[in-house]
Amino acid sequence: MSANWWRRGDGDPKRDFSLPLSRARLDQELLEEFRFHIEERRDQLIAEGMTPAAAEAEARRRFGDDETYRRLTKRIDEDTMRQQRRSEFFSTLIRETRHAAGVLLRQPGFSLIAFITLALGIGATTAMYAVLDAVVLRPLPYSDADQLVSVLHPATVPGSGERRWGISPGGYVHFGEGTKTLSSFGIYRTYGMTVTARDEAEVARVAAATHDVFEALRARASLGRLFGADDDQPSAAPVVVLSHEYHQQRYGGDPSVVGTVLRTEGGPLEIIGVTMPGLTLPMPGPFADASNLAGFGVDIWVPARVNRAGPFWNTHPNVGIGRLRDGATIEAANTEFRAMLARFPEQMSNAYSPGFIKQYDFRVEVSPLRDAVLGRNVPRAIWMLFGAQLLVLVIAAANVGNLFLVRMEARRREAAVRTALGAEPVHMAAHYLAESLLLCGAAAVAAVAIAAGGIKLLLAIAPTDVPRLSQVALTPATIAVALGIGLLIGVVLGVVPLFRRGLDVQSLRDGSRGLSASPRQRFARSTLVVGQIALTLMLLAGATLMLRSFDRLRHVQPGFDPANTLTFQLALPFSTYDTREKAALFHRALQDRVRALPGVTAMGGGSVPLEDFGTGCSVVFRENMPYGSGEQTPCVSTPVALPGYFDALDIDVSGRTPTWTDVDARSQAVVVTRVLADRLWPGEDPIGKGIRTSGEGTDEWYRVVGIVPELRLEALDAPPTEAVFYAATGLTKDARSSNLNGLTMLVRTDGIDPMSLVPSLRAITRELDPSVPFISPRTMDAVVGRSMARVSFNLVLLGIAGAMGLVLSAVGLYGVVSYVVAQRRTEIGIRMALGASARAVSRMVVMQSVRLAALGVAIGLAGALATGGALQAMLFEVSANDPVVLAAVALLLMTIVTLASWAPARRAAGIEPVEAMREG
Repeated sequence: MSANWWRRGDGDPKRDFSLPLSRARLDQELLEEFRFHIEERRDQLIAEGMTPAAAEAEARRRFGDDETYRRLTKRIDEDTMRQQRRSEFFSTLIRETRHAAGVLLRQPGFSLIAFITLALGIGATTAMYAVLDAVVLRPLPYSDADQLVSVLHPATVPGSGERRWGISPGGYVHFGEGTKTLSSFGIYRTYGMTVTARDEAEVARVAAATHDVFEALRARASLGRLFGADDDQPSAAPVVVLSHEYHQQRYGGDPSVVGTVLRTEGGPLEIIGVTMPGLTLPMPGPFADASNLAGFGVDIWVPARVNRAGPFWNTHPNVGIGRLRDGATIEAANTEFRAMLARFPEQMSNAYSPGFIKQYDFRVEVSPLRDAVLGRNVPRAIWMLFGAQLLVLVIAAANVGNLFLVRMEARRREAAVRTALGAEPVHMAAHYLAESLLLCGAAAVAAVAIAAGGIKLLLAIAPTDVPRLSQVALTPATIAVALGIGLLIGVVLGVVPLFRRGLDVQSLRDGSRGLSASPRQRFARSTLVVGQIALTLMLLAGATLMLRSFDRLRHVQPGFDPANTLTFQLALPFSTYDTREKAALFHRALQDRVRALPGVTAMGGGSVPLEDFGTGCSVVFRENMPYGSGEQTPCVSTPVALPGYFDALDIDVSGRTPTWTDVDARSQAVVVTRVLADRLWPGEDPIGKGIRTSGEGTDEWYRVVGIVPELRLEALDAPPTEAVFYAATGLTKDARSSNLNGLTMLVRTDGIDPMSLVPSLRAITRELDPSVPFISPRTMDAVVGRSMARVSFNLVLLGIAGAMGLVLSAVGLYGVVSYVVAQRRTEIGIRMALGASARAVSRMVVMQSVRLAALGVAIGLAGALATGGALQAMLFEVSANDPVVLAAVALLLMTIVTLASWAPARRAAGIEPVEAMREG
């Protein structure tokens, strides 16, 4: 065998000290090597005088079983190859990581800018993803939650638009008995109730639920038992089930509480069980008091007593919840429930007439429970805000990508040297990947910390009515998203240099001339800048539209003055104040004491604007004026307004407001809003007119004594409210029907901070009756601010995204223009040597930037117009395609881009022609 067996016949190396990287190549090289040995032996035998055929046969005989040799050799080479791969991989990784760290540390300007840019972009996106995941993407915390459905009644109320009513007791009975698509169907409502646990009175969060609710949610008892069908009967013994959390908080987890009595304002209730941990309701009842319900947690559960024999009334205070049978679909359930609704006039003729169903477009809707919990606007808004943060991330990545492209050109000489010294493409790839992954990995780790702070900020400024917002947290999945984004960006940035030509020795020969960028590279940088500007314009347009919408909303006149007004709630126990007269006496005594405090100018009680309105309505009728066949029957809000209510809110009333004299005399005096008066008695003076609510079982009429001007009591972005204010008097004597036991009090001050009265108000309440809880003191300014919280939340997030995009785009353009100026120093020097003025050179540089900006603005305007429909639902009295806003944003962006290019333009104008030409 020749001593040069390891060389090809042409003299090139066959197998050096490295092994192939693929098994296919290994097989080919082994085959070629064995063939080489046989051919060499054959040539020797021919030289000794044998014929070619005989020499071939003898060479193969002497070589032996080449298949066995090849298999053994292949196995040895594969083992060696695997070991060498592992060793080379780790050694290359360690070497290139050290080298990359050194390179990045020697370029602190580049490294710091890229690090901060990526950390902010990834951190903001991760924080917003945490909100998206917790609120929108995460399934509800129930077993087989995809089978849970919500059942509600959509209806169109004339003058108020679309509403979503709950389920009536009659609807529960008839739907529950007739459904074949749901395995269980129940109803519940929520409210606050005064209870005494361990001799301590407090307001507990109560859910009045039928036993089917537990079945639908597949709830279990950790102690005792839950409700059964017998507990729902009106004649059943009064019982209560404690939540696991309330049991731990108030009873320390004592198991002996089962069988004891819980004292409540409605009387004693026997504790029969404790729920499993973490059991919550998916959403509060339609008429729940938000200030008493922290989220959707429940403290105690009581049976929702339903008389299945009737009579039934047209009232809808309950949430309907059910579970689909195996194989049933939402579409089938809707078809079934609509057919059952069509029989309501026949089954409950006293409650549901065909005219009512037609006039109010009264329908039934079965929808996935998750959709009902989130509503229509919340997912849309959160997806849009997440999309805005993704745009910021894209802008940040494009900015860093531009920095990498600029830096790559400056390192062409280094890359050529490494190539000339024998660096393989895989080594170059490892080097670039090590740099980008090291930088992006560090940015992703920092982004996790930024996201943690961002989540705290989001929770601090977010509106409290966003479902499941309390579940937002930095989870392992969220951290994985941040690290995954960093890895993806790092891989992309590390791979980009491999597609660039020119990493060869020619760059060494060309010297500095080899540093100029190719047209393809200039196009790539310009494309990134144009994309940044386009995305930034879309973000700025959205933020500006939200700002304009917020400004419009802020200037809406609600019809009352929230300044200097304090609100707090009282929960009068029904066991003590079991009649309207007793409750009214307490409120009257409280008012007398509070009005005597220094600085108090007025006090009243009733429903709080922007908070307690819009959840339900009652049909009203007018005296001696029956509605015509083509006239719609109004369904309006019917709040209670104690004497002093309108003065406390500084509402101007035409006529007069009810007084305590009216309450004592039961004069049935009411106040109506102007919009309702114009609808009921167009062109007439409504003072003295008779009005009443349906279903009161009497022919007596309330008398209108006052008219309030345009009021927006449901929401600032809603139409003026149609309402009848009852002055604590009613045609029935039941305290519950007149709702005096759970009113919100309003105290107006002059010259003092309303919150400074809280200690005095709490003391007065305690002196009058220690069993009456003093709840949730706050200012009306806070209530108004809360009503605009969702708009301001969207505005803040879009504003942050727009500002970040604007800064990143300006910095990115500045960097590109500065680099272009540096690359064109020789050209600029020649131009100036040939007579070009400094002003002309500056204009040339600026115009280059303006052209890029103009293209980006044009693309951004097209994108803003295309996506405006998704933003429209979040705006108030502002068009998503408002030409004024779009033009202003485009002008602002062009101005900032021009300013960003001005400094590089001035540097270009200051180039000395002789020095520039000498450098070239």
